[in-house]
Amino acid sequence: MAHILIAGAGIVGLSVARAAVRRGHAATVLERGEVPNPKGASVDQHRMIRLHYGAAEDYTRMVQAAFGAWESVWADLGVRHFADTGALAVSTAPDDYTARSRAAFDRLGVGYEVLEGDALAALCPQLDPPASACGVLARPGGPLFADRIVADLARFCAAEGVRIRTRTAVAAIEGSAVVTGEGERIAGDFLVVAVGAWLPGLLPQRFGHLPTYRQALCYVEPPARYRAAWADGPALVVLGERGVYTLPPAAGTDLKFGSGEHRRHAAPDAGFASALEEAREVIADFGPWLRDADQYTPLRMQVGYYVMDATRRFRIEADGRCVFVTNCDGQMFKFGPLIGERIIAALDGELSAASLTRWAAGEAAG
Repeated sequence: MAHILIAGAGIVGLSVARAAVRRGHAATVLERGEVPNPKGASVDQHRMIRLHYGAAEDYTRMVQAAFGAWESVWADLGVRHFADTGALAVSTAPDDYTARSRAAFDRLGVGYEVLEGDALAALCPQLDPPASACGVLARPGGPLFADRIVADLARFCAAEGVRIRTRTAVAAIEGSAVVTGEGERIAGDFLVVAVGAWLPGLLPQRFGHLPTYRQALCYVEPPARYRAAWADGPALVVLGERGVYTLPPAAGTDLKFGSGEHRRHAAPDAGFASALEEAREVIADFGPWLRDADQYTPLRMQVGYYVMDATRRFRIEADGRCVFVTNCDGQMFKFGPLIGERIIAALDGELSAASLTRWAAGEAAG
């Protein structure tokens, strides 16, 4: 039995801890804040899981495997924190993200439904797409209820013997050991570092070149005539060339709008405050696609920080008995349990460090 030391109690850190104890190892998780940490990238009402990944079909394969990993999580937790609303991407050009996703689905044998004209309008009357628009609806897909998952996963891990230490920030790394901000040295047989946007500051010589971003999402109240359409409709992955997305108000959550255009270079020390007026900028990114956009009422903003370079490929790097997880952005949540399983399998010698790195980068999912 090994002692797995884990820095970070987000979805990856807790998933590593769960995978470790399921294989008979001991695990200790160190978290700089509380658990769940409202400043962590894993803590929000929901995160999207969907099969659409453009031309990156290895990630589509990974999502298929991730659904299996989530089924194991639901069995452990005794509750299913997922709504299969379906996920819809809308195409307006022959080679846009949606069209590339559809081509990948065809190659991989993934089922989907094509919606055009009246069918698309019936499903999404709150949208006003071009007449030529084509929707690609795939299942399973929809919101993972992130804050509920993190809270229940932490409780499960603690009940299984995982030691979770809150308010224990890691200040330095020494092999498979860490030194906390209070000067305490804590050692493990292996160390997994999953501290999100705090990694470049923790290890600037190795990861300081990786860019960190501030992402602000907004929760909104839609016009009354569109409430049912949002509540009963799918998650929206992308609308044409606009990098916007939505998660429906399911299971007591609120309607969430996001926009890739609203991402800014910044590190966590810039703070987590956001004026509600910022929500108008996110709503505006939907442009003419959104009917009656001026009648959407912003409720609140959710600010998170991510590490993400131009490749947008996950990085899992091993250095001796230490494993670093980074380049995550908001996409990693859906893969959390699967990543936890793969990391522990690698630490148990079932796959090489190089294979783990290639797999995380979407280069060997098959």
